[in-house]
Amino acid sequence: MKLCRCPICHSDLHLEALVEDEAGRELLHKILSLGECARPVSSYLGLFKPVKSTLANSRALKILNSLLEIYPPSNLLAHALSETVTQVRRNRQENGRIEPLANHNYLKKVYESCKPQFAVIRCDKPKNAESPQVDIDLKKSDAVEYIERMRNLGQLETVKNTESYKLWLQWKEEKLNATANT
Repeated sequence: MKLCRCPICHSDLHLEALVEDEAGRELLHKILSLGECARPVSSYLGLFKPVKSTLANSRALKILNSLLEIYPPSNLLAHALSETVTQVRRNRQENGRIEPLANHNYLKKVYESCKPQFAVIRCDKPKNAESPQVDIDLKKSDAVEYIERMRNLGQLETVKNTESYKLWLQWKEEKLNATANT
C-alpha cells in the first residue's frame, strides 16, 4: 500500500516496505513509543547516515538502542537531541564536510550543558520551620518556581497533570484576586 511521497526525495513510501524488514518494524515501533522524543530522535539518527548511501535499519536500531541505554526519554533528551542536530548541521554547512557521527559523544556534551535548564529547584526548610503552615508555604513556593521555569521554557503542556501545576494555578488565582482587591 502506497502511503505517500517522501517530502525529501519525492519517492513513493510504501507501508509494506516499512514493515517487511524486522529491524525496520522494531525501529518504527521504538521511535513511535518515544512520544516527545520521536521527532528529535529521527533527526538525530539522520546524522549517522553515511555520505554516499542510506542508513540501514539494523544500524539505526543499534544506534537508537545505545542511545536509550544512556538516556531515558525525557524533555531534556528531546531538547538535547534538537540542539545537537541544529549544531551539527550548522557545522556541516559552515565547513562543507559532511561526515557521519560515529558515537554519542557530541550529544553527551550538549546534554550536560542543557541539564541546568531542566533542573528542579529544591530548598531546605528554614531552621525555624516547625509549623505545618510553613511547610505548605515552602511546597507552594517550590511548585510555583518550577512551573514558572517550565512556562518560560515553553514546556507548560508537559506539567499540566502535576500537583505542582495545581498549586501554581492556586497561586495565580490568589495573585489575580489580590490585585483585583487593591
